[in-house]
Amino acid sequence: MIEIRKDDEYEVVIKKQDHFGDGIVRIKDMLVFVKDALPGDRLKIRISDVKKTYAVAQILEVIHSSDERVDPYCAYFDTCGGCQIMDQSYASQLVFKEKKVREIFKKFAEIDDLDIESISHGPEIHYRNKILFHGMNHILGFYREKSRALIPVKLCLLAEEDLNLVYGKIIDYLDEHPKTMITGLLLRKTSLDEIMLVVEGELEDEKSFLDAMDALSLTSVYVNNQLVLGKPAITEKIFEMQFQIYPEAFFQVNYVMMKVLYQIVLNYYKYKDYNKVLDLYCGTGTIGLLLSTYVSHVVGVEFSKDAIRSAKKNKEINHVENIEFIEGKVEDHIQQFRDIDSIVVDPPRSGLDSVTLQTILRLLPESVVYISCDPVTLARDLKLLLEEYTLTRTNLIDMFPNTYHVETVVILEKTQKRTFHQYGILVNKSHPYQMEDFNGMVLVKTQTVDGGETFVDEIAFEHYLLWKSQLAEEQIVIGIVNGYRTYEEEEQLYQKALEVLPKVKAEEEYAPPGFSEFHTGLLLELAVLKTPFKDDDEAYTKTFERIRELAPEYGFVLRYPRGKEKSTGFRYQPHQFRYVGSGLSHVLEKNGIVLEEYYNEKEKEENG
Repeated sequence: MIEIRKDDEYEVVIKKQDHFGDGIVRIKDMLVFVKDALPGDRLKIRISDVKKTYAVAQILEVIHSSDERVDPYCAYFDTCGGCQIMDQSYASQLVFKEKKVREIFKKFAEIDDLDIESISHGPEIHYRNKILFHGMNHILGFYREKSRALIPVKLCLLAEEDLNLVYGKIIDYLDEHPKTMITGLLLRKTSLDEIMLVVEGELEDEKSFLDAMDALSLTSVYVNNQLVLGKPAITEKIFEMQFQIYPEAFFQVNYVMMKVLYQIVLNYYKYKDYNKVLDLYCGTGTIGLLLSTYVSHVVGVEFSKDAIRSAKKNKEINHVENIEFIEGKVEDHIQQFRDIDSIVVDPPRSGLDSVTLQTILRLLPESVVYISCDPVTLARDLKLLLEEYTLTRTNLIDMFPNTYHVETVVILEKTQKRTFHQYGILVNKSHPYQMEDFNGMVLVKTQTVDGGETFVDEIAFEHYLLWKSQLAEEQIVIGIVNGYRTYEEEEQLYQKALEVLPKVKAEEEYAPPGFSEFHTGLLLELAVLKTPFKDDDEAYTKTFERIRELAPEYGFVLRYPRGKEKSTGFRYQPHQFRYVGSGLSHVLEKNGIVLEEYYNEKEKEENG
């Protein structure tokens, strides 16, 4: 096969776009990504880079334009790179974004039939209430995409017009004061027409600069992190509440679409009778404060000190009593909470960390409302959350027209216990394996420590891998010895045990076929392949103690612990762990009980 080489030229027709808005075409069995190409374009292209599995090309000539192609509004479109798809009609942009989310959810969350409620949209330009310019050598502008090359610009069509007016006046000031060097310039505006300016750099004459800014009637001016003019914060109004915004606090940049997004969230909670809601990554407290009208108590958690300062001020000015704010990383605080009815998350682009994900699955609130600016990390997190939740609603909000970004809101509601596969189900010498209980079981194949293969329940295996990864960070390496076993396999093992051991001893180690937890695919026999503990006599014990300590965080419990032989019917086996689900694992561990004791207590409660 003839290989594609750099500088090769081809005539192609673009069939689709990738998730960043660039065109895709297949040439000689290799995918080629064409910058700024649109579906339907007939192009002459030149290969600019060749990787192992794909190539990149640039447009040499547009032979025939796609019906989706339009002339971009902005004179800087070809150089700036901030508006990746401004040359695509807006109607087509919306179709592209919806299709993109569907493809990502299918690939990363295995959701084939995504039901999208709507894709909400508003103004195509002049929608940003916050804009950041960079400065270098007396030039202000934006960095070229994926570089530190500064592109000088006179205005940004995405920014609200009043921000462009202020920016223009600052450019004029720089022309008149050549010794003033601005390295960074942030502008923010609220719907109440309050404007904040944050400047970094060296001022030739601070008094003349402040006089010039004062003439612009700015609400707040900071220079090198110091408030030099006006109020320390600007005020925004959302519905009937007011919010203070400090320089570094996160706030949605598209006011019109922000209200649409928040209304979607509020409409969900409006008819719920929730007592306690967590607002994670709460920013300046907007969602939590708006929710406080509909729920009994809200707790917001946020890492940014500026944002928490704003949130507490916002609580005060809106006279809200049923909300509290905690400053710190979400993963450092989420494990302290109990009895949570619902959780709202609006994480950074990186999504939820593993601690937060696992804690949500342990807390198991009735619902999770997930707001995301990155559908890939959202879909990744959904794959785990859908173990316990059902996706009941998906909304897309075009918060960033003319870019490939899209905001997504999903609502997850706790799945009613599935009758076909309850992870906490009891199987022992008195409770046989019932095929109907595991009718929906999905097994995945994995390798055993001796190079063979076994099978494990799909959900249990996903949590095992997370557990294994956490242990590996502590230099403990584990592997699977045994997983799922058929009736015939258990029959052979049981009969062999009876041949070499007295019946009583054999039954302490092996369950009769039909009564074995290995039939469930939820019981794992583990081996330690590496340990940091050096004391030969205690290394084995210390290692399995640590494995057991971490197990509940991933839905596992030691199935046959010491001192519970009468309850389980088996002798102590430190290497056999059972997946019971994130909620039940903590209940068993916290109370120091095994499955048999748990069900005995439940039966007593039910019988009064």
